[in-house]
Amino acid sequence: MKTYLIAALAGTAIASVAQAQFSETEPNDTRATANGVVGIAPGGTITGVSTASTGTGVDYFRVQTSAAPLGLYRYDMILSGNNGVLHSASLRGTGQTGAAAGAWPLPGGEGTNSATEATLQTGATISGTTSRLNSWYGFGRAGEVYYRVNGTTTTTAGYTATLSRTQITPVQIGSYQPGFISMNWQGQGHSTDTDMWVYDSNFNAIRGYGNDDGNVLGGAAANSLQSYLNRDYLPGIYYIAVTNFNMANSMGSPSDDGFRTGSMNEFADVVMNSSTSTGLNMTFTITDSAGNSLQVANTKAGAFDINWFCFEVVPTPGSAMLLGMGGLVALRRRR
Repeated sequence: MKTYLIAALAGTAIASVAQAQFSETEPNDTRATANGVVGIAPGGTITGVSTASTGTGVDYFRVQTSAAPLGLYRYDMILSGNNGVLHSASLRGTGQTGAAAGAWPLPGGEGTNSATEATLQTGATISGTTSRLNSWYGFGRAGEVYYRVNGTTTTTAGYTATLSRTQITPVQIGSYQPGFISMNWQGQGHSTDTDMWVYDSNFNAIRGYGNDDGNVLGGAAANSLQSYLNRDYLPGIYYIAVTNFNMANSMGSPSDDGFRTGSMNEFADVVMNSSTSTGLNMTFTITDSAGNSLQVANTKAGAFDINWFCFEVVPTPGSAMLLGMGGLVALRRRR
């Protein structure tokens, strides 16, 4: 069994005034029969007993977090077995029926959820413990995930899963002119298999504004596991979510993505990463139609991390506003 060191999270922990406790009820061994966990707040718990990894011994929960002010939050669910017994946990979603390859936009130019259940994230073992960590990001709008707990014939003592929430501050990477703006992870001095999506000022994922694998159909210099996205932007504020493969939200991959069958979450307002890999270079360059270009040195520090950046599109050229983030991001303006 692999054990992963879970890095400390940056941000401010949010205290809860209503820490609801939820107990498992049977049957809840499929997504269709999942127990509803509605409005769970930081500090809230889910308790139950699972004695198998398949069939009726598996426990499914449809977890809906409590609402919070609009913003960017990381949610961590830590599963601990009573008496130190090890369970396993995962976040569940679906596969994706991929769109036909082609330039974007096209009618029906994005993938759709398939009927096949998929594992979006397998809980990581917290170093030195028998606890499991699952993580996702939300925006204060009571997002939902399917959470599954598996046991074995020896896990009769039960388990407790505890939710925490941390507010995240996106890194500011400047202002750019309206029109087409490209974001490029190719040729940036690393070989990380990246995944990304752009969100609007209210943290809504924008249809078609994501990329896993760069493709010449979308304007990339080459077909690659590294992301490339070229899209048209009106004035406003935007956010970029950046991580390594696989990142899952409720949006299907656009037709100009080189990989269009990645697993998806079924609910809006949640995004997650499947990978426990750490220390990954995810440097990228953002360039507008006027030639204003900024290279963003960007590292994935912890398991399941998604790094967030904010930029503004304004009618006139602007200067990048550079903010440090504990060595995570170093910015270099170039023309």
